[in-house]
Amino acid sequence: MAIEKLAETLLEKLRFITKAETVIGEPIQAGETTVVPVSRVSVGFGFGGHQNKGDTSASGGGASVEPVAFLVIKGDDVRIMPITKDSSLASKVMEIIPDITNKFASKKNADN
Repeated sequence: MAIEKLAETLLEKLRFITKAETVIGEPIQAGETTVVPVSRVSVGFGFGGHQNKGDTSASGGGASVEPVAFLVIKGDDVRIMPITKDSSLASKVMEIIPDITNKFASKKNADN
């Protein structure tokens, strides 16, 4: 593959990986509360080639997506809940769920 084509293909794939929807995730609706995941995207790549007695080209790269926070939106109240380095995504979600559940239960009891 010619180096120009290789670079074009690589950059096209990088555009897909780093799109806005990767950084700001799909909103999750829970009653009146909306939770939006926020991630950090890191990308690294390299490519090279040689055109002489035959085309020679090579490329390499990598990407990572790391969850860093959640936006919790309820009415006019917007909170950022950061995910600490020693906390996994699953444990952070598990921490949020009881709060949300308790708020809905309290509201339901107040309405009755």
